Amino acid sequence: MKTRIRAGLVGVVTSMTALATVAAATTVVRGPYLQTPTTASMIVRWRTDLPSSSRVAIGPAPGSLATNYDSLVPVTEHVVPVTGLTPDTLYYYSVGSISGAFVGDDVDHFFRTAPTTGASTPFRIWTIGDAGFTGADLDAVRDTFKAYNGGTSATDLFLLLGDNAYLTGTDMQYQAAVYDEHAEMLRTTPVYSTFGNHERISSQDLAQTGPYYDMFSFPTLGEAGGVGSGTESYYSFDYANVHFIVLDSEDFTPSSASGPMFTWLQSDLAATTADWVIALWHRPPYSRGLFHNSDTELNEVRMRQFVLPALESVGVDLVLCGHSHNYERSFFLDGHYGNGASFTNAFKKDLGDGDPTGDGAYRKADLGPIANSGAVYVVDGSGSEHRNATLAHPAHLVGLLETGSMVIDITGNTLTAQFLSGAGVIDDQFQIVKGSSCAPTPASGCNTAVRGKLTVRENADPARSRWSWKWKGGTIDAADVGDPTAETDVAVCVYDATGTLFGGQVFHGGVAWRTIKRGFEYRDKTLANHGFQKIKIRTGTPSLGAYVQAKAKGVGIGNPALPATTPITAQFLNLDSGKCWSSEFTTTRRNQADRLTAVIP
Repeated sequence: MKTRIRAGLVGVVTSMTALATVAAATTVVRGPYLQTPTTASMIVRWRTDLPSSSRVAIGPAPGSLATNYDSLVPVTEHVVPVTGLTPDTLYYYSVGSISGAFVGDDVDHFFRTAPTTGASTPFRIWTIGDAGFTGADLDAVRDTFKAYNGGTSATDLFLLLGDNAYLTGTDMQYQAAVYDEHAEMLRTTPVYSTFGNHERISSQDLAQTGPYYDMFSFPTLGEAGGVGSGTESYYSFDYANVHFIVLDSEDFTPSSASGPMFTWLQSDLAATTADWVIALWHRPPYSRGLFHNSDTELNEVRMRQFVLPALESVGVDLVLCGHSHNYERSFFLDGHYGNGASFTNAFKKDLGDGDPTGDGAYRKADLGPIANSGAVYVVDGSGSEHRNATLAHPAHLVGLLETGSMVIDITGNTLTAQFLSGAGVIDDQFQIVKGSSCAPTPASGCNTAVRGKLTVRENADPARSRWSWKWKGGTIDAADVGDPTAETDVAVCVYDATGTLFGGQVFHGGVAWRTIKRGFEYRDKTLANHGFQKIKIRTGTPSLGAYVQAKAKGVGIGNPALPATTPITAQFLNLDSGKCWSSEFTTTRRNQADRLTAVIP
């Protein structure tokens, strides 16, 4: 049995008989709940009706809790850091006093430490906003997530977007709307929150006083990653390959590109190299809710004018807010800091809907921070009620008048966000995919042609290496190709039996793409995208001369491993719809260390 006593408390002497009496009469009235997960620690909190010492016991399974974390000071608000843990590891636990456990040591009390920082470990987030009204609507939102999540409330992170307990954010209201309502989730899933305007009625963000600050333990010193803020009103943390930034849109809202929160934000953004950046605060930069208009409410205007440029300068990917009691979701946009009337298509990085089953995912060229590469802004404020409104903000693509929550899954280079209604229906979804490499294996079900040719020339001087491919003698439907000049992302990829040889993705828009007769052409003398010099698609039937052609050269094509192993597959793909055109070469005319030629027929 290992026992760790919190520093500074060793000198406290308490009668063991008295403690045993207290333990017998003590009841847990709040929690346990989990805070500030790191790769090596977790904070466990709970409240008791009577003062007692504190103990968290942990172990690999119920009945095997062999390590104790103790505090001898009798308290009713128990805050116990559990340290020295292993990343991405499941621990079972109990809470109680040094005389014995009050609750836990069973299959319902467990937590998992954060994955190694930077790791591409898949994880899930559940987030709700303005979920402070108890009753049937909130119950349904909670229960539909549990059903969607495989019959369990346990997930990786639980994010609260403010106004978590109506009407005034008192301790008693939080007990009902958060700790009683979500007790099952809170004992297994660490929770973070942002400060809302209704929290401000009972608590003070500038002074960090009041029930909100008494009940939460958020990172202030960078202990969970990021730069320490020195305050629980705004802070940051890392989880796997994501950097989270939690801001305060109440009294810390900047009135210029300065002030304590803004200054800290700039330093925190400059320090992150995470694959993903997600920010959250309460008041949305874009909204036309029933009582909240982001064009007229000063805090929303200032967050949009001053905070958004800083976030977008490092390529923020997703911003989550509440405040308006509805669901709104923006286009994939960048650079809009004015009122709604000034919003135009010029601010849209992609004209599509981002739905992998619709227009296709939004895409960014690389993992990690890329300045002004596009972000999605979400108003997720219907956690416990919805209010009828026009929801006509021009920056928004989707507006829903229904209760619900957001489920966000991050798997390596892909972020998938879904709005799960209180009726248990996915009523909106979008996806962001990062990176421009080819998929690891060829697509299936592609259109084929009776003719094809692939040539590769490998040179000792990489700048002189080149390859080309042509597909001809098949049908290319214009609707299947999409429009690469406007919103369709494409890829040209060549594989052999061992994997990808060369090629990559080419995103829509820009001066390199142009419309031609019955098709599109990409030309780039700089060879900036995987060495592509030319990609040409002519739609139609074989009799109309439909074809696909791609040429690439220079160091950007990489170093193809020749000779290749047959079969060799060359493909052109519409990444948004999944439509593809393919040549499969089962034999070669020449297949040497410096040259490859393959022809169909």
